[in-house]
Amino acid sequence: MKALILAAGIGKRLKVSLPKILLRIGNRSLLERHYDNLLSLGVKKIGIVVGYKSQYLIKCIKEIDKKKKIKIIKNPKYKLGSIVSLVCASSFFYERGELILMDGDVLYDKKILKKLIDTKKKDTLLIDKHFESGEEPVKVCIKNNKIYDFGKNVDNNFDFQGESVGFFKFSKKTSIKLLNESKKIKAKNKKAMYEDAIQKLIKEKKFLMEYEHINNLPWIEIDFKKDLDLAKKNILKKIDE
Repeated sequence: MKALILAAGIGKRLKVSLPKILLRIGNRSLLERHYDNLLSLGVKKIGIVVGYKSQYLIKCIKEIDKKKKIKIIKNPKYKLGSIVSLVCASSFFYERGELILMDGDVLYDKKILKKLIDTKKKDTLLIDKHFESGEEPVKVCIKNNKIYDFGKNVDNNFDFQGESVGFFKFSKKTSIKLLNESKKIKAKNKKAMYEDAIQKLIKEKKFLMEYEHINNLPWIEIDFKKDLDLAKKNILKKIDE
């Protein structure tokens, strides 16, 4: 199993001077937390897509990666959509093993990642039914116990809805489908997000995306200052170190 972490963005809504994955929450950065969690759960290879102020991130990667598990992938066009970052990692998709795809700006309990890695389902995302609705969350729509739609803008025809954590597990075959669809979308719109490719594949039923609930397990995606404050004051106290 291998993991790809997308960490190239500017984080302009948070207005930070370094890549968001270098944010220190408690005694460790998000980067260190991802690294420790993945290795402890048996992931053998980690790819990290870097972009904004990459020299600082690369320096930190080299400092923590004593076991030489990380492959650094550069995205020089990091100001564009995240679909560009995903396509930059094309060669990583062809390496052996299932793929864990992760957003780099999430603070989470390790049990969440363990649930994704341990699931017997082949292509899986994580869903939290407890979330604040609005335009910002990436939503997962369930109908007849199957994922009916996925994305920030979704069809309203569903039985229930939750928020995507931003962590996915794909079989090798499905990950290549995702890569190819991302290349098609990128050719038309370089400002697109990688979630657009996942949404298109789900809606066109190109594969069966399943889900695992992570209700009541603590996590937060850090997009705004209020998220960072909540991460430090609330979420950190609840997570399993």
